[in-house]
This record gives sequence, C-alpha cells and structure tokens, in this order.
Amino acid sequence: MGMMETRVEEISSNLKEIGEISPKQMAAFHRFMKMAENRGALSPREKELISVALSITAHCEWCIAFHVKNALELGATRQEIVESAWVAVLMGGGPALMYAKLVLDAIREFQSEEDTSSLVPYLKVDDVEGRFKELYCDLLDYVDSICDTSDEVCYDDSAKRRLALNIAESDGRILRRLVAKECDNRGWKKLKHEEPAPTNELDPLEVHQSSIMAVRS
Repeated sequence: MGMMETRVEEISSNLKEIGEISPKQMAAFHRFMKMAENRGALSPREKELISVALSITAHCEWCIAFHVKNALELGATRQEIVESAWVAVLMGGGPALMYAKLVLDAIREFQSEEDTSSLVPYLKVDDVEGRFKELYCDLLDYVDSICDTSDEVCYDDSAKRRLALNIAESDGRILRRLVAKECDNRGWKKLKHEEPAPTNELDPLEVHQSSIMAVRS
C-alpha cells in the first residue's frame, strides 16, 4: 500500500475516533460537507478539482490524497488535476510546489488503467476518451441523484441502500427498453442473441414512487 492510500485509510479511522468523542459536531460537519459538495452551479468533479488546489495550499497530505482520489473517481483527467495544482502553486508559492509533488504520487496510486482502444475502430468520433469521460461524469451525477433521493426519504442506512438499488434496477430496465426502441427507430437490426426488451410501458416517476413506498412499508 502506498503512502497516499495509507493517508486515505487514516482519514476514516481519524474521523471515526473524533466522531465517537464529538458525535453532534461530526454529524453537523458531514451535513455541511454534503451540502457544499452537492451539484450546484459547479459539478462535483469541478468542486473536487478546487478541493485539490485548496488541499495543496493548506499543506494537508490527507486532504490531497482524499481529493485526488475523489477527483479521479468523478472522471477528472490527470491533466485537469495537475492544472489545479498549478493554480495552488500560483497562490501558495514554493511551499505549495513542494506539496504538489504529493498530487503526482496520488495520481500514480489511484489512477485506473482503463483501456478503450479496442472500441476505437467502431466509433466515428475523434475524441473517444473525451466522449466516454463526459458520459461517465453524467452517469456519476445520476448516481449521486439516486443516492441523494434515498438519503432524503429514508432514515436508516439499510433502507437508503435498498431504495437506491431498487431505483437503479428499475431505471436500468427502463433505459434498456428506451434504447432498444430508439435502435428500432433507426432501423438497426437486432442482434442474434439479443434478449427482447420489456414491452410494458414504465413511467420512471411511478417506478420511483413505488420503490419509495415499498421501502417505507
């Protein structure tokens, strides 16, 4: 395990220990953090890039590890993270430049080795990785919205998780039906072993409402 991975693990243990001593303060901090990081005029990915820069100027190794990891998971590229580090160096000078080295360490430890090259011959776009990255960011925003909804309507963690998974499963069926219908509209031939899409018309709002009622009951 690398140093940056160790720092992320230390965050969890440190916050747990502090939370046991001061549960009300820690709960209030988590609520504030959630409000600050939720999508607004800025996306969660953009906010993580800001957090990377602030972590450098604050000289916080734990914060650098945590926010670089989150930024990568939200679809930020290596170049975007490095550029945010340079903004921190602009404001923080030489000391910030020394801490920017930790950003590179974190990227090396956390960056996944995704390979989309096998898909390139089948795509008619120049910026393949950019298009996939954009789609991935949209999907992550969608995941956030599902979990935010579950957090708002449920009280305990098991109910929140159950509702979030139910919504994702039902939305997956709806999405497959809509995509299959659009493929038909475009005249694309069905695959040999393609499973038939559900034929019943599902309303996403009705599905979400029924999932919420099922969890509450």
